[in-house]
Amino acid sequence: MKAPALLGRLRFGVRGLRPGFGWLRRFRRNGDDSAGEPRKPLSKPLLGAVVLVTVVYAGLAGWLALNGAATREAWQASIPSTTVAVAPLPPSSPPEPKLAAPAVPPPVPTDAAPLPLPGAQAAAVTLVPAPVPGLVEDSRNGPLPRIAQDGRKPWQVYARPFPVTDKRPRVAIVMSDLGLSGVTTGNALAKLPPGITLAFLPYAERLDDWVERARTKGHEVMLSVPMEPLNYPRDDPGPNALLTMLGPDRNVERLEWSLGKAVGYVGITSTTGSKFTANPAAMQPVIDALKARGLLLVDARANPKSVAGPLANLAGVPRALGDRVIDRDLSRGAIDDQLRELEELAKTNGAAVGFASPYPTTIERLNLWLTALADRGIALAPVSAVVNIQK
Repeated sequence: MKAPALLGRLRFGVRGLRPGFGWLRRFRRNGDDSAGEPRKPLSKPLLGAVVLVTVVYAGLAGWLALNGAATREAWQASIPSTTVAVAPLPPSSPPEPKLAAPAVPPPVPTDAAPLPLPGAQAAAVTLVPAPVPGLVEDSRNGPLPRIAQDGRKPWQVYARPFPVTDKRPRVAIVMSDLGLSGVTTGNALAKLPPGITLAFLPYAERLDDWVERARTKGHEVMLSVPMEPLNYPRDDPGPNALLTMLGPDRNVERLEWSLGKAVGYVGITSTTGSKFTANPAAMQPVIDALKARGLLLVDARANPKSVAGPLANLAGVPRALGDRVIDRDLSRGAIDDQLRELEELAKTNGAAVGFASPYPTTIERLNLWLTALADRGIALAPVSAVVNIQK
């Protein structure tokens, strides 16, 4: 409140302050007793108190009038405050010109591609598109492989390239019996590295599409031909299976039925022929047909007494021998043990071949095993790179 206004409210009549306190006499006249009793004079203590209060208010009003502005400034100064200085932003500098990267000379070509470092991802490998003119002939069963007039053989032309200068022990993995389940086959193609060889059943639907997709990704491809098992007919290997009860011509015709379902494969194998592959008379016409068409054979040795490998060796047919079925027991520890045994066999014999089925656990353990295989001095190879090496 402003000092003049405060003084206005505390204004007193000067006449009321003269000796005798006339304004008190007016107060006493207004307080006439209705009962007619005589008026009593005010006591001296009360009069003193009234005078004291009046003097105090008057002094306060005078002090405010003289010192109000200074008091307000002192009160504002007592409030803590902080002054922050804001520096102006520096002027933006123009962008530095980008320096051109120094030109890198192209690599000098060499006769053989260098081997990938351990743990490094291998370069993509492109397979020869199939069919190759001169390596196929038409038949009532479809296109059949044949040896070209210049001597080229399908198992060599359609093989996944592998450096001949690589002298490390080799392990080949054949993922067998693909094509029946689209989900299972698609999962194998999506998750398996291209160094794994894939074997497809000839009676699978859309077989030619599956084979083309596999080869486009870089997988070497085989056909898993159905052959008679020991407990046939309770265990049916599939349509047009090779049977010991049939004559050589019938079995060769059934073999050509399987061979005509796709193109681009390097040879055949069979995981069911435990009875057929142990019969020399039944197996010999098949070996002769493979030799005439320039195909290789991988003997899965479903029967320890199989003669398929020895007959192929005698006939000059490229052959590889199955050493282990890595997922006969699907526990992770058992699969890992079989893979370690393949490594030891490869170190002893120069090469080893493992068969597997496209189970999720098998694919998982294979991928984990492959992460450090090169660090252990072992090469993952297609089956065409291990033929005629095993002792």
